[in-house]
Amino acid sequence: MTRSHFGIAAALMACLTLTACSSDKVSEGAPSPVGAPAASGAGEVQPFRDDTDVPLTKQLTRGELTQAIPDAKDVVPGYYPGSLHKRTPGDPDDCSRQDGSASAGWQQAGRGDYDYQGSTSSRGIQLKVCQFDNAAHAKTAYDQWLEKEGWTPVEVSSRVGEESAFLTHSETGTVDAYSRSGTVIARVRVDDASADPTDAHDVLAATFKRLQQVQAGRRATATAAEIAAIERTRR
Repeated sequence: MTRSHFGIAAALMACLTLTACSSDKVSEGAPSPVGAPAASGAGEVQPFRDDTDVPLTKQLTRGELTQAIPDAKDVVPGYYPGSLHKRTPGDPDDCSRQDGSASAGWQQAGRGDYDYQGSTSSRGIQLKVCQFDNAAHAKTAYDQWLEKEGWTPVEVSSRVGEESAFLTHSETGTVDAYSRSGTVIARVRVDDASADPTDAHDVLAATFKRLQQVQAGRRATATAAEIAAIERTRR
């Protein structure tokens, strides 16, 4: 090969190298096409759909579960600010049908208790959230919760989670609201509710939306007032 041939080959190699490097830089710095999913990796925020149908499948940390329990300002109006007593991981009997041992697969629980201001009766709200190791165990515990005597089903505007049920006590007017989504079940009890499930529904739906927010790596911000506004637009 002559010297001129060597010179041409070297020039070609340099050109190819520069082209490859330039291509790599463009691909690394170029934004993803509109609508393309972001690359997933450690610490990446997960997709979040703004409804309560998204199954809860991630095992939450204690901090995440605590954050998902609404504060008093996040439930329906009229409850004392700061009246919430959060308890995490909670007790096994928070997740059983009756006081006693936890249902199979129980992992952790969170609880919120809210006091109503200006009420001469005990119109409090109690919230229990329980997570299990899999959806089958959560389903079993949810079904056991519904085995109640003296309670009557009541209709609500929309379902919460993958399945939900709303019951009212025939004598006291207390409302119990139950829901399950993936590995999580929750119960909201509103005392002295005059058999009206509205507040129970809104607190339950807000709780599940908050759980979905923390599952997606976001801050828990949903409130019962936001749920009430959405329900009004559906009527």
